[in-house]
Amino acid sequence: MIWMHESQQEQTRMGECIVGILQITIPIVKMNSVKGGTVTWRPQPWQDADSGGGEPLSDSDSEEEDFPDDSTTPLGDYITHGLKQLLDAQQLCDVTLLVEGKRFMCHRVLLAAVSPYFRAMFTSPLVESRLTEIRLEEVTPAVMDTVIQFIYTGEAGLSLDTAEDLFVAASRLQVMPLQDLCSRFLFEHLSVENCLGMYSLARSHHDQLLLRASLRLVAQHFPRVARQRDFLLLDPGTLGSLLESDRLGVESETEVYDAARRWAEHQPAERYTHMPALLRHLRPGLLAPEESRRLNQELGPRASVEAMGGPLRPREGMYEKKIVCVDLKPREDDGLREEDFTVDCFDPRTGKWEKLAALGSLLCPGCTAIGGRLFVAGGILRRGQVSADVHEYDVVADRWLSRPPMAQPRAMLGLLGCGNSLFALGGCNRSALLDSCETLDMGTMCWSPGPQLPLPLRSFACAALRGRLYLLGGATLEQNRAVVHSGVLIYHTATALWTRVALDSGATCLAGGVAVRGGVCAVGGYMRDAAKFLDGNYTQLEPLDATGRVLFFREGRGSGAEREVTPSLDRGGGSDRAPSPVVFPGLPRRIAAGGVARWKRRIYVLGGENGSRFYDSVYCWKPGWRSWVQRREKLPGDTGGVSQFGCTTLKFPKKHILARLRSVQENKVTDHKGEERVRGRRRRRNQET
Repeated sequence: MIWMHESQQEQTRMGECIVGILQITIPIVKMNSVKGGTVTWRPQPWQDADSGGGEPLSDSDSEEEDFPDDSTTPLGDYITHGLKQLLDAQQLCDVTLLVEGKRFMCHRVLLAAVSPYFRAMFTSPLVESRLTEIRLEEVTPAVMDTVIQFIYTGEAGLSLDTAEDLFVAASRLQVMPLQDLCSRFLFEHLSVENCLGMYSLARSHHDQLLLRASLRLVAQHFPRVARQRDFLLLDPGTLGSLLESDRLGVESETEVYDAARRWAEHQPAERYTHMPALLRHLRPGLLAPEESRRLNQELGPRASVEAMGGPLRPREGMYEKKIVCVDLKPREDDGLREEDFTVDCFDPRTGKWEKLAALGSLLCPGCTAIGGRLFVAGGILRRGQVSADVHEYDVVADRWLSRPPMAQPRAMLGLLGCGNSLFALGGCNRSALLDSCETLDMGTMCWSPGPQLPLPLRSFACAALRGRLYLLGGATLEQNRAVVHSGVLIYHTATALWTRVALDSGATCLAGGVAVRGGVCAVGGYMRDAAKFLDGNYTQLEPLDATGRVLFFREGRGSGAEREVTPSLDRGGGSDRAPSPVVFPGLPRRIAAGGVARWKRRIYVLGGENGSRFYDSVYCWKPGWRSWVQRREKLPGDTGGVSQFGCTTLKFPKKHILARLRSVQENKVTDHKGEERVRGRRRRRNQET
């Protein structure tokens, strides 16, 4: 298979013009002006034979065929072709690379232009810079030949047998475009069988793309990977980095211990000395009492469970994901008290609903999860006021914790987590649509002003992906009228800059947003905004009709933004645009303001509305399915349907892990109370004496 690196097509545009100078006779053209010794050429107006007396037009059926077209051969094509000709003819070569007795004649300037390794070699003041023959070690002639061909042409023949060796050689010789090409090839061919070797390779050569992908696969399938022969060949440092990972897909900490013990027993004389350091990555607080007794018996008093120093933090396999819905109660029921507005939790695996601690009535709040932390911010209270409050859910204690409030009350906002920050974006309050943003530092739990939006916006679909915040559609103001924003706002957290991309196929408001398959999508919504929100009252001015469309947006890898919009519409209408590689079918019914969440690889749509109609249905879709599937379960309670509630996916510790975490928390509380009593007695004694 021939792979060509995109950036190499630009990088190699510097040599074929040499051949043009040597071999091509350039025709004389009319020059318009000469300025300061520089010749400036401009094309002249077209003249045919009748007006100019030159060569007659060719005998063709159409005069249009004789006019020049707009296509030109890029300079880079000449350069690449010329460099290859020079290499094949061994012309103008000024350095020879010697690899295991085989000689490769090359051009210094090109090697130095592509590789910092060769640039440092040829430009240093040392004697090596003046040598005409350079010996290279730890690389085979076949691999070196491919490296040289890539430098000259930008192409490399890759296979599973050669890509790893080429990756190592490209890393050592610092041919970064080739290393990147090999990395992407290996990334696309990752599997459970080879992920352990790829992880070691990426860790040795500091390749972040391959490292993250391989670690994710190793961690997800750790019990299976730990039984492979490659696992026994890991060095102690690589094994330690795996054992300390939070991502391990294990249900019990004993699986981590068993893997480390199996590795040590493969070469006991050499590896038993590493066991104390490896055991420090185990997390004794997650062990059941019988598991602790077993490890104490096997390890002995010198390496007891108490010597393990891992944190009291569950690993990925000890969690189960569920969909959390904030306020599924009808606001019109005057008989409900604030404590009746519980937060409901849906487990798609079992199809069961659970009740979490009550938070109160909230319409259109911001709701998101960062890691295992759930945050709810803003929203419209039952009395009509807009809230600025922020709450975090304590999974272990099943309670809501008050966090510092936002500086500005907000409803219909976007709440997104990225890195160590929580972003509260846009929305509206009692008087206006907002273009402001606030950022909560997750470490200090302090709010600060965030990046201002390019325009006031509310009721938009939003998602965070790869360090960027995406705001799709929503309602904005134009000449004091609420209109749907037909575009996407993208905030780049690394550069602190906004990008705005128009969507010619239109967008929606009150749609649900979620990241999936390398892009973000807006599910359902209204194609126009006819809402009025003033003085705490939120009313529809006229009936609206929702859409069943799923709009998908993917930003290209290049400098500009590349959209891929799949207008798979509901059955009531459609578009003739060509579908993108990710094809989303339309929803079975027109839905706006539903709860949208991603659970594993599936997208769930819960409840929602269409004008004055409300739904209690649950739909799901998985990439590759031709249509959405309706679950048998419905929203809890006999409500007849709910919309405009907070919805997200949250990780919950599995029951056996949750029980241990609660036990540890209760012991801490008991110890704290005991310490308080001891301090109190001491204070009383001091006062008496």
